[in-house]
Amino acid sequence: MHIEVAPRRAHRIGLTPLIDVVFILLVFFMLASSLLDWRGIELATGSTPADRDTPPPITVTVLADGSIRYDGGVYEDPAEAAALMQARIESGEASAVVVEPDAGVTLGPTVAAFDALAGAGIEALGLGQGR
Repeated sequence: MHIEVAPRRAHRIGLTPLIDVVFILLVFFMLASSLLDWRGIELATGSTPADRDTPPPITVTVLADGSIRYDGGVYEDPAEAAALMQARIESGEASAVVVEPDAGVTLGPTVAAFDALAGAGIEALGLGQGR
């Protein structure tokens, strides 16, 4: 007895399900990502020569815990230190504020200090080399 077997059809891989999966992943990652309004911090670059009459800048140090060392004291609240710096700038004793991170300080506390100083009204900010 002879049984006839139907020839096998070659199955083609369809691209439609693959495109659907890629589209669903795209939509998922678009909805899951955060769309924050990132804003820049303007820094003084030091590319212009300083006048002889320009007062020197204030140099502050950012410590690892986020506090600011300024004028011999350590300020836990950056706004308190910023008020003192702003008073010196307005009186003409200083021209700008240079922020230097202490040894081992990561980017987070440094940017937080910049943000606090800029939020307190200090416009002339610069970044020092650190220690």
